Amino acid sequence: MYFTRFVALCCVLFFVQVTVSAQITNKKAAFRAIKTLEGVWFMPTDRGDRLEIWKVEDDSTMVGRSVRIKQEDGDTVTLETLRLTRRDTNIIYSAVVRGQNSNKPVDFELTEAYSDEFLFENPAHDDPKKIKYILLGNRELQVTTEGKKSDRVITHEYVFEREFNPASAEFRVRGGINAASLFSERKLNTIEQQPEFGYRPGWELGVGGVFKGRGGFLAINVELAFSGKNSSIVSRFFADSNLYVRNGHYRTTWFNAAVFPEFTFRRDGKLSMIVGPYYSRLALSRVIGESSPASKNKLFNSNNDLKKNDFGLMGGLQYKMNFGKKDLGGKMGARFNLGLTDLDKLYKRRCLNPALCNESIVLRSISVYYAINLVKL
Repeated sequence: MYFTRFVALCCVLFFVQVTVSAQITNKKAAFRAIKTLEGVWFMPTDRGDRLEIWKVEDDSTMVGRSVRIKQEDGDTVTLETLRLTRRDTNIIYSAVVRGQNSNKPVDFELTEAYSDEFLFENPAHDDPKKIKYILLGNRELQVTTEGKKSDRVITHEYVFEREFNPASAEFRVRGGINAASLFSERKLNTIEQQPEFGYRPGWELGVGGVFKGRGGFLAINVELAFSGKNSSIVSRFFADSNLYVRNGHYRTTWFNAAVFPEFTFRRDGKLSMIVGPYYSRLALSRVIGESSPASKNKLFNSNNDLKKNDFGLMGGLQYKMNFGKKDLGGKMGARFNLGLTDLDKLYKRRCLNPALCNESIVLRSISVYYAINLVKL
């Protein structure tokens, strides 16, 4: 029952809004988002390569230019001089086009802003009236203009690729929920009545660093976290003339460490896949419910039913998503942890014949979480 509810919750949180971008109404937050334009954007044309180059000048100003590199001799021709300025409650896009408007700037006001889409408008200007920038992740930039000539609507679309994306690092914090369970991978030959394990809800909280190379296709994640993982247990068997009973659930807390790659495989750079190894150290374990013999005797202490170290593999998906108006560099994620270590210290230690002690009990979990960016370098 817990597992079914948890899977349903994962589906609601992770998939229902993956294509929705939160609108930004705060101009300061919008300008921070616009700063991702910084860099050199490249587009090949029949007349030579065209570049759009943006640079952050200060907290309220970006300067840019659109240039064409002549195919015949490699000379650079400036087509437009651009400027983005945050002025109190407005963000203004200014363009000076060579040979037009007496080489004076034409201003366009930001009317719509999302984390990856920005629309600038000037209804009084003929062509263009609208200029829209759409960031397709770290890789591509789509620029669309719309205007009027002789009562005809004219649109132009340009798609640029990022020519150079410098390496960067992010420091993130994440929190989430999980559903975990112990599993008997093989039949426990030492007892007749097999234990019954089941999923229970838990929690996760961690910090980590993300180190990105050029292009943003591959990143290396280093993560440290604590997680509460629980599993229901119903077990009853005799050993050494004692009746052992576990009827309730294991409540465990683990310290986790992992280093794993992250692959971005969609064009817009929002969806990514993570896969790699992890190490967990058991920090706390106790049985909630019926437990006998009494744990007052160290020999029968149910807190020692599980081994301390766990190694395994994990894999999952992450999607860039912000809730609300503020851009926190948010990522919604879902992952599966596949424990590979035999954690059993209860049943195997009651086995008189080691040749028959081939059982294996492992811990596995599925989790959904949300991570935000604290610092970006």
